[in-house]
Amino acid sequence: MKLLFLENRYKTHFFEEVVKDLIEKHDIFWIVQNPQFTPKIGETNIIPFPNAKSNYSPKDSVNIEYDKIIKSDRQVNFFEKKDKSFFYYYADQIDKCISEIRPDFVFGESTAFHELLAIEVCKQRNITYLNPSSCRYPSGRFSFYKYDTLAPYLGSEDVLPKDEALSIIDGIVNKKSVPDYMKRVSMSKTKILKDKAKKITSFISGEKYNTPNPLVKYKIEKSKKQNIDTWESSAISGVKKNNTFKVLYPLQMQPEANIDVWGRKWRNQSDLIRKIIDYLPENCDLYVKPNPKSKYELSDELVDICQKGQRIIQLGHAVKMQDVFNQVDMIITVTGTIAIESILANKPVITLIRTLNNDSDNCLFLNEISELTDIVAMVKENEFPKSSIDERLDFINMLNQKSFKGIVSDPFSDPKCLEKSNIQNIVKAFNLIFQNQEPQKY
Repeated sequence: MKLLFLENRYKTHFFEEVVKDLIEKHDIFWIVQNPQFTPKIGETNIIPFPNAKSNYSPKDSVNIEYDKIIKSDRQVNFFEKKDKSFFYYYADQIDKCISEIRPDFVFGESTAFHELLAIEVCKQRNITYLNPSSCRYPSGRFSFYKYDTLAPYLGSEDVLPKDEALSIIDGIVNKKSVPDYMKRVSMSKTKILKDKAKKITSFISGEKYNTPNPLVKYKIEKSKKQNIDTWESSAISGVKKNNTFKVLYPLQMQPEANIDVWGRKWRNQSDLIRKIIDYLPENCDLYVKPNPKSKYELSDELVDICQKGQRIIQLGHAVKMQDVFNQVDMIITVTGTIAIESILANKPVITLIRTLNNDSDNCLFLNEISELTDIVAMVKENEFPKSSIDERLDFINMLNQKSFKGIVSDPFSDPKCLEKSNIQNIVKAFNLIFQNQEPQKY
């Protein structure tokens, strides 16, 4: 079987370890966008950097919705990248690689532009593209997500014993358990400086497509700090004790695939907050909670909207979710982990992107923001669906069955991901995928 992996900086080193066990039975190929992270095992296809003087245009042979990908691109959205012709160059190069290799499966993230281009090429050529990523809950597990979606592909079908399932639910509801990606890993200053030096070296050598201009990055980081300070100047430390109906919107960090790709429709959180306020009935307040590690989602525009908007209340960065969760009446999220936590706690929650979470009756999908008015009325009248303990047990088991044991990460963020036992779990999951499903063909 031919397996193609896409380079994604330090994540590449993680997959190199996985590939060491897979290469005995499979042919391994790579598409490398950043040569600084070229793997040492398997056949590599390094895409040369575009010619800066060339003005590339879309090729008729590559049928891709470029606007969709550009809308999710970090460089364009956050780092002042003006030229977009490189998308057409890389699409052509990636299409040529995939057409020549003719892989059975393609594995990569759905984050960087070259991965999103590869996803579209795979769709056109009927090749299964899978993104191995944390399933959030239960912790210590991951799913293979199809293409650029949150739809899991197959699963372990592991059923949890009832006592273990109840314990997991209790840990999530009472905030004693957090997803793997939220667990803090300490980094030395030396390690951080080496990473910065590597990024600058990449940029100087020509990698200007996933690596921000250091000067632009410095300017944006400075602006981010100012926006956080401005936010905090108007923020409060908890939910007000008054008689208003309280809706919580936790801001999602950007840039992140979680909202920029999976939640693409609502990736402009400033516009989203405006729309929520437009359809919130009178005597309702919208509490906006920033991510504790705010990045570029806290833009000038968003801060201005929240400071000037009536019925918008800003919570401080130090406010913990457990401090406000039980104090609000309803939660709105695009694709946030809070949806799972709300389902298991029977807290009214609505999502703006349909996922498997919406299979639970107590997690409603909002197709249009205008429906918000009716849903608030449902909650006020105590008509919002609630689930029994058996239904919540079924839900946590469904998440378990659609996932596999193992932590997918990169050794820069989490060195423990390279531990032998973890790599063995990941390899086992890959092998189950190969055994249980015939890959799609051209």
